[in-house]
Amino acid sequence: MSTPPPADPRKRKSTRAAMRQEMRSSLLLPIALGLAVLLVAVLAVLFSPWPFTETVIVVVALLLFGFLLWSSRDASWGLRLLALLVALPAVIGASVGLVSGSLAAALLGMGLTLLLLVLLRFFSTPLSFRAAYGRYRKGDLEGALEMVDKSVAARPDFWESYQLRAMIHLAMLQLGYAERDARQAVLIRPDADAAHNTLGHVYLAQERFDMAEEAYGRALDLSPGYALYLYHLGLAEFRQGKYADAAESFVAATQGTLPTGEYDLQARYYLARSWEETGEPEAAAQAEAQLAKFAYALEPLQESIAAQPDYPHVELVRADMTDLAARTARAETAAAVASG
Repeated sequence: MSTPPPADPRKRKSTRAAMRQEMRSSLLLPIALGLAVLLVAVLAVLFSPWPFTETVIVVVALLLFGFLLWSSRDASWGLRLLALLVALPAVIGASVGLVSGSLAAALLGMGLTLLLLVLLRFFSTPLSFRAAYGRYRKGDLEGALEMVDKSVAARPDFWESYQLRAMIHLAMLQLGYAERDARQAVLIRPDADAAHNTLGHVYLAQERFDMAEEAYGRALDLSPGYALYLYHLGLAEFRQGKYADAAESFVAATQGTLPTGEYDLQARYYLARSWEETGEPEAAAQAEAQLAKFAYALEPLQESIAAQPDYPHVELVRADMTDLAARTARAETAAAVASG
């Protein structure tokens, strides 16, 4: 029996590999941090002239603040200072709780910090941005563009406004403006995976598939294993004829959680075609058989593609829909015969 090609070890992390790494990090980091805090606290108590409890609280608080500064080392000083002020109740509460064994102190501190974070997020997001996003979701592109322009004028450093405006321009087929705004979002916030993903959408729409591959790859570097980004990366690779790479990306995407059945259906379809192109007919047949499981998504997918703006790449997608429908019907028939 033919088997799928082996995974390229240089390929970006799959969903499962990323999950394993995150689990290891989430287990080891608190343990290492706790041991370091304990060691330094013991040494401080041995050599400090102050009472035991006060010494340990001060040492623990300083260590936690130091860790917070180190973990935010790539941010601006203004943002780091704001983070310290917001985290202050949680740090004090955790320090008192660790020393006195008071769970209430730790919970109170964390609760106050959480409240500050919610308030900070609410007041830091321009109201015009919220209005623009609401109108965009309702399909009012002109109204959304008017409001997001106000958001950009009010907060030129708010990268989400540029990202939203890029999506609005993309829907309005203003691809040059869309690229400009997506690039600006990345420039302001280069560590925002969503901004790189949006830039990838613009390049994909323009059929600049090599640039789309690069943008989606950067989004994956920032959010390893995210299934939707893997799907988009696979599509960009597929359009360039990089079928082995595309197959690997689509396999990783199907191992994760895609947001809708429409994406699940397309991922299996392009996976089957990628394996056909790489000379793996049995692997392709296995992927095509899975189309029956997501056949319910075919009609809403066709309606969604038909309603898309006429940017260059959408014509390729629409051409694929006829083949996808035929393969899905074939998979459903085979599944019905097999069941009996």
